[in-house]
Amino acid sequence: MSATIDGPKGLPVFGNTLQIPKHSPNAYLSELAKEYDDGIFQLELLGRTVLFVSDPDLAAEACDESRFYKPIERVLAIVRDFSGDGLFTAREDEPVWGHAHRILMPAFSQRSMKAYFPQMLEISEQLIASWERRQGEDLNVAEDMTRLTLDVISLTGFDYRFNSFQSPELHPFLQAMGRTLTEAMLRNRQLPQITKLKKKQEAAYRADIALMQDLVDDVIRRRRESGAKGSGDLLGLMLEAADPKTGERLSDENIRNQVLTFLIAGHETTSGLLSFALYNLLRNPHVLAQAYAEVDRLLPGDTAPTYETIMKLDVIPRILDETLRIWSPIPAFGVKARHDTTLGPFDVPAGRNVVILLEPLHGHPKAWERPEEFAIDRWLPERKKEHHPSAYKPFGNGERACIGRQFALTEARLALALLLRRFAISDRDAYRMRIKQMITLKPEAFSIQVRARKPYERGVFTPEVTEQVEDSEVAVSGVALTVAYGSNLGASADIAERLAERAGRSGFAVRLTSLDELQAPSGGALVVVTSTYNGKAPDNAQAFDAAEISGYEGVRLALLGVGNTQWPTYQDFPRRAFDKLVRAGAVPLVKRGEADADGDFDGDVSAWTAELWAAIAEEYGATSADAGPRYEMEVLTEADVRPAVVSAQAVPLTVVANEELTADPAGLWDFSLEAPRPGVRSIVASLPEGVTYAAGDHVAVFAKNDPDLVEWALRTLRVPREQVVRLRARGNTHLPVDTPVTAGLLLSEFAELQQVATRADLATLAEHTSCPWTRGQLSAADYAEEILAKQVSVLALLERFPAITLPLPVFLEIAGHIRPRYYSISSSPLASPGQVRITVGLVEGEAWSGSGNYRGMCSAYLASLDPGDVFYGYIRVPSSPFRLPDAPETPVILIGPGTGFARSAASWRSAR
Repeated sequence: MSATIDGPKGLPVFGNTLQIPKHSPNAYLSELAKEYDDGIFQLELLGRTVLFVSDPDLAAEACDESRFYKPIERVLAIVRDFSGDGLFTAREDEPVWGHAHRILMPAFSQRSMKAYFPQMLEISEQLIASWERRQGEDLNVAEDMTRLTLDVISLTGFDYRFNSFQSPELHPFLQAMGRTLTEAMLRNRQLPQITKLKKKQEAAYRADIALMQDLVDDVIRRRRESGAKGSGDLLGLMLEAADPKTGERLSDENIRNQVLTFLIAGHETTSGLLSFALYNLLRNPHVLAQAYAEVDRLLPGDTAPTYETIMKLDVIPRILDETLRIWSPIPAFGVKARHDTTLGPFDVPAGRNVVILLEPLHGHPKAWERPEEFAIDRWLPERKKEHHPSAYKPFGNGERACIGRQFALTEARLALALLLRRFAISDRDAYRMRIKQMITLKPEAFSIQVRARKPYERGVFTPEVTEQVEDSEVAVSGVALTVAYGSNLGASADIAERLAERAGRSGFAVRLTSLDELQAPSGGALVVVTSTYNGKAPDNAQAFDAAEISGYEGVRLALLGVGNTQWPTYQDFPRRAFDKLVRAGAVPLVKRGEADADGDFDGDVSAWTAELWAAIAEEYGATSADAGPRYEMEVLTEADVRPAVVSAQAVPLTVVANEELTADPAGLWDFSLEAPRPGVRSIVASLPEGVTYAAGDHVAVFAKNDPDLVEWALRTLRVPREQVVRLRARGNTHLPVDTPVTAGLLLSEFAELQQVATRADLATLAEHTSCPWTRGQLSAADYAEEILAKQVSVLALLERFPAITLPLPVFLEIAGHIRPRYYSISSSPLASPGQVRITVGLVEGEAWSGSGNYRGMCSAYLASLDPGDVFYGYIRVPSSPFRLPDAPETPVILIGPGTGFARSAASWRSAR
């Protein structure tokens, strides 16, 4: 027998609807939750029975996505009036949610946070300047935090400036948005017939929606007119990228809906978080003192903070976490039963709505000790492991959880740190919390006062001496080492590639592979670097996760898990993968490592890799290699030159045609595709005899550096083009060792010349100059803002600092090798088995570093080829290939330059 779900008695027809206060429904529901010891109650709302859950065990069941899903009903259905099928309000059965989610995921990776950081810092400093001018005045916290967060998301995501701090009035967009959200809440409580009768409110509501949509349409129009490509921000991805799974692109209408979603959701919740955080600090002076001490220690003086420094903060992130527990800006989220199921002892029929109430959930005594206290030590690493896994849901749940949580928390910790570094904050009116509820919660009419902190109020700390972990070079001979990765956004793959390169240089027989392609090694060591997504394996590790494995007996294992502690599923798949490999017989070489993107990520990776190399050296009897340049160089005469430069893994491909794609001039075709612009090339190449491919494969192209770029490199390195050298190297290398080559050939075909300089590169450059000023400039450079954000290369730094004399062997070591570039094949083997077609967009524009123009190496190289020219590459089968049927009778539509359009292999499904 099912237990009975209780609830307050309601009225005929209206049920409990009229009992819920218009302006504070969350407070009423939270009070009701306290009355029902079962942690669940039900209300009758306009003919619907809705369950409300606050017990963490019941919440865990309701968050099981195999039994419950996110419905778009009532208030969310109303929000669709202005956000349409954006990520927040798209329905489960709308494929566009998956398209947009996969396209936009890279925009919220850790490397993207680093790229956004300069803009976040710029807007935060505008807030500081605004409060500086208004010291002693009453500052409306929620309004100014709204200005801050709106300007941050609009600038970083869409390169649009609201300039909110230049006017005392809120931007018209914000005013319109506030009115529409309030109206959405009111409509949620009205019968549809009543809403239709309110003609004046309807007209005002539609006018506000039009105002917001017009602004966003203007943002999109300006970006299109600018012709800017490769920006990597949210708008750039939506305009340029295709869904990596289906090949689908977003429509202009959906792009507008996504922009509106991010402008609304991307600032509304974060502004509430910051407002509540300042309220909590003023009510807990002992915590405020800890925060002041932390910013004084890590952010002394007025120097601009770096992304890495902000990620080392500890007290402020715990303040934000505890604030979200007590005052979550999102008061609740809803799910719906997929089929007849249960919640604990209670029966739940299919289609029943369930609402998880966050305030009583986040304060439930079953999960939290002294839940009414503001206690940031709950969030110490050792304490977080004790938390109930479903008692903290400020960002929602599962696959539909907030995609921008890392963005929001990075922005919030930066803004709060800068405010506390600059100002002493006070509340002379002893404000008592009053909640303003629209879709989200904020303090209503909460004002504070600030003044600049005095020198004697600041803590004095001895500068920290950071221990430098040196990875000594090791040397072995022929030991097998497999490096496997699982990576959606590229961070894990990047780490794996660096480890593989380092291992090859040390003499290991290295194999680099995705986890899905991993075969059990016969011996040696296995190094795995993998992330997780919502507890699941990355796309190129899902087959590994699902399969039964064996045959790893005696293999020494090292695994690094990449993730973010803000997600409750942090390290779920890395932990699962490690245990799986151990059960299959692998023997741990070092303990499983964890790298937290919400903390000192680079430090975590460096510490673990140092431990790994030390263990490898001990395990395999490796000896430390001598310090010094990796390469030696012998200058030869022309008579000694016999270069051998062709990569062994590549085959020659002969260009048959190289055409620029153009729109249909006669207007004969009416495809819902954007017409290719000039600079997009369709290249057909013939394959050597015996080389085949399948639909969905890629061509891996070995490109050459642009001649102008090579000349620039030779000039800055002060090496003659025709200087002939013979390289020798310790360990394996990509370079042509013991082979006479010219310096021009070496830089043209082997060295990456445009990659961004690393911190280690700056240190190397400083070692090769005797100029004190140059060393000082390199040491004082703000890496995140001056180097990374502007994509400054080593060559650009050599041009900027002519006092540096960098030997060619040293440059070759830090430059790295030219990696193959991958292009989807745009043709079908059923039509042309001996030829492949690839579609290439030329990437070019003014270099962000200020050093001339940037041209994409491979796209420029391919665009320059003529029929009859040969380039080198190989057919690469993707980890999750899309396959067309091989049956020749299967109808296939080939769309190519004859129609003015080209389609990638990923989009054949819709074409077919």
